Amino acid sequence: MSFYIKRSYVDNGPSIELVNIHYTWTPMGQPPDWEAHRETRAMPRGGVLVRGMGGTTVAESGDYVQSASERIELPDDGVRRKVIRLPKAIQDPSASAGYTENYAFHHYYEVFRGGKREQSPLYTEEIVSKEVEYVDFQGNLGGMCIFWSLYDWDSPQYQPTEVREFIERYGEDDAHRSHKFYGTEDKENFSRIRSEKLSSLALPRRFVGKIYGPKGSEVHQRWHVGGMWSPNRSERWEDYWGYVVHTL
Repeated sequence: MSFYIKRSYVDNGPSIELVNIHYTWTPMGQPPDWEAHRETRAMPRGGVLVRGMGGTTVAESGDYVQSASERIELPDDGVRRKVIRLPKAIQDPSASAGYTENYAFHHYYEVFRGGKREQSPLYTEEIVSKEVEYVDFQGNLGGMCIFWSLYDWDSPQYQPTEVREFIERYGEDDAHRSHKFYGTEDKENFSRIRSEKLSSLALPRRFVGKIYGPKGSEVHQRWHVGGMWSPNRSERWEDYWGYVVHTL
């Protein structure tokens, strides 16, 4: 499981032919081990962004379908951008569960200018997680995702939420946990059964999920919501609610 984050590099002079970002991650307090793990991505001027990283929609027919991603190529404005993917948790032998959501993200820029190679300083940021929730008092929500992006809206992504009482009653591995919706072929039947199970839970229902990123970073967030399953396809709906900016 992973999340997306944008990194930018501003050309600080002429004759720059290529910029690469090199990055890795380690448990907190440990230096990067580039021999053990290294990710490298080229950073074009302008850059390429992808909209719709996950999520579903309700089609005009009333069917539940996976949303299509859209590729956006930005014009050359002297800024190089790259959206990269980082893990939500990494292995950490010191953690009780063997994994931790609090770790160090290391990166630097490799610059080729006039046929010569330069290297930026090493940057290290602390990755943290934050729990957010939405309280459904009316009981009309069948599904909810956190729709969010770090710093601005250049790396939008969806994070499924779950109602804790759903897990307590049906178990962690229940076939109708919210995140399993994306992998099922029969979304119609999945939505019907999940809605029935949700309806059996007392109100209010708290939809809880996590977001991830560098400590202190600004998060732009909305809620992507969908109604309870209905046999009447014309009554099915989805929407985006709210807009908040907060800090990790």
